[in-house]
Amino acid sequence: MKATEISALITLLDDDDQEVVAHVSERIKSLGKSIVPTLEKVWNPDFNPIQSERLENLIHEIQFEDLLHAIEVWRETPTVDVLKGYFLISSYFFPDLNFDEIERKVKKIRQKIWIELNYNQTPLEQVQILNHVFYYHLGFSGDQNAASNADFCINHVLDTKKGNPISLGLLYISLAQSLQLPIYGVRLINYFILAFCKDPSFGERNEGQESDVLFYINPFQKGVIFSKNQIADYIKRMNTPAKSQYFSPTNSTEVIIELIDYLIFINEQNNSFDVATELKLIRKKIG
Repeated sequence: MKATEISALITLLDDDDQEVVAHVSERIKSLGKSIVPTLEKVWNPDFNPIQSERLENLIHEIQFEDLLHAIEVWRETPTVDVLKGYFLISSYFFPDLNFDEIERKVKKIRQKIWIELNYNQTPLEQVQILNHVFYYHLGFSGDQNAASNADFCINHVLDTKKGNPISLGLLYISLAQSLQLPIYGVRLINYFILAFCKDPSFGERNEGQESDVLFYINPFQKGVIFSKNQIADYIKRMNTPAKSQYFSPTNSTEVIIELIDYLIFINEQNNSFDVATELKLIRKKIG
């Protein structure tokens, strides 16, 4: 479509006839994500508030539909990549996020760990090296106040080197699996921990068993290692019945769903119901 035609469509967005606005909006949306930079250039709330509000809504709708499609493609890949899934959920809050840039930063961290790692070492020794580089050399740490939407996003964790259990945990998993270390997420009640497995034989799409686990890792507490008995004590203190999921490693898809569930809860608590509703649609798309 020519620039003059696009300009004419945008001008019609402040029309008083809602049918005209609806028709124009659908025409613009049909142009896809490539039209977003043009819409952003035109957006000027001081000059035309009505048109700008409709432009803002259009931009969000286009980006959201594009995100849903990207998530569907990610979900159907033979090997579901944790980092890509984490990036996609983060891009809901930061639409201009660039995966190549995120991947470059993560690879830089991975390289620093890989230099120190020795695959002849025991799993415990390997995790100690990963922890030393990640937490003590690079300075990543848990933040008790990390409860905003941004605190759950990969770009924010990489920039601030701070996060909550699941945001740090997802970055830790991404690094570990890129280093061929069989570390997976565990959905403990009101918390997120990791498990070093004997062998990732349960694969990426199936659930693991307690018997797969060598030991557990707390990504929020500088990678401290603990046992099944300590999880059992935690569950007792929470006064809740024990479930196998509290002890068992889970696949990449499920840990991303866990991230979304945390975000849905937070946004509902903050009365951000529109955001929570869209997050539920994303969750449904994943399965």
